[in-house]
Amino acid sequence: MSEPGGAPSRRGLLVCAAGSFVSAVLVLYGVFGALPARWAPVDVTAGAMGALLVASASALVGKLRFAVPLARVAALASLGIGLLLVLVLALTASYLAGIYGPTGKGGATVMVFVAALAVPYLIAIPAAQLLYLGKKT
Repeated sequence: MSEPGGAPSRRGLLVCAAGSFVSAVLVLYGVFGALPARWAPVDVTAGAMGALLVASASALVGKLRFAVPLARVAALASLGIGLLLVLVLALTASYLAGIYGPTGKGGATVMVFVAALAVPYLIAIPAAQLLYLGKKT
């Protein structure tokens, strides 16, 4: 899916744009639609991440000159935040299960499910985008 000379193809860039847009929608909905409580660090991070992913997708679709570098930055930021989120959720799950016994195991199960839902959109898609966009452009 690359042009001669190693440049990403138009189809590949559109796939990257779609991945960024889907990730942005799910991050924004997950934080602002599904979470029952507001906490500024989470809200600001999710808002910035959503805006960066939407900007990246828009730049790729619009064939802007800075689209590929912006997409790399967005993918790297998403990957970093995704890895941090999964780490924090895993630590929280282990803490809940260890400290609160059978009651905590229910909360730990929820944390594991949330981490499993975050992996495709905040780790797998950005990693694939970085691999694809890392080609010589």
